[in-house]
Amino acid sequence: MVILAIIVTAIPAGLIAVILADGEDATKHPGALTVQLAAGAFLELALLFTAIHFTVRKYGTTLSALGFKKPERGGFWSTFGIAIGLVIAGLVVNFVYFEALALVGIEPETDIKEIFESPGPLITIALLSLLFAPIMEEVFYRGFVFGGLRPRWGLAWAALASGLLFGVSHLGNPAGIYLVPPVTIIGAMFAWAYAYSGSIVTSFLAHFLFNLFALGAGIAEYS
Repeated sequence: MVILAIIVTAIPAGLIAVILADGEDATKHPGALTVQLAAGAFLELALLFTAIHFTVRKYGTTLSALGFKKPERGGFWSTFGIAIGLVIAGLVVNFVYFEALALVGIEPETDIKEIFESPGPLITIALLSLLFAPIMEEVFYRGFVFGGLRPRWGLAWAALASGLLFGVSHLGNPAGIYLVPPVTIIGAMFAWAYAYSGSIVTSFLAHFLFNLFALGAGIAEYS
């Protein structure tokens, strides 16, 4: 279902972007770039629909099976503290990883600066990274994939597998294949947070804060 959503949305969005760009690089044309980014919203919705369809609708479970419940350990401040810790850990993972790549002469470009130079792409990426991604990706990768694999594979392997799938889903981003290892590790950490707290709220908050930091850093650098 997710692959079908990619095909149905990415191909038309790509064609529209090419038409709007009119021979230019679509990533450098504000309108074309906005269309390409907006297509990501449909993919995020497909993730959410898939998770809910194969739990609540097909098997009659409740949303609590996807992690929609209060944290079982600690209150708000404990959850917030874990989320902050995950953000810091994720930033450290990214820093160490890309510094190691730089030492061997590999310096992939991780941002499309044109996103931050025009209102259309910037507003679109802000909505995707702060609204769509934290909710829908956490429901799918942590609540659905990790939650489904954990009883069979155990915590460690389920966290790693769901993290790897999360990493592979970022292949279309700038830096492509180079993003997979750090995003896999971060995804596995988010899965651990979900398992520890018993609630998807923890990983959702960490995801939101991580994306907020990345978005703010991009705006500060390119605007």
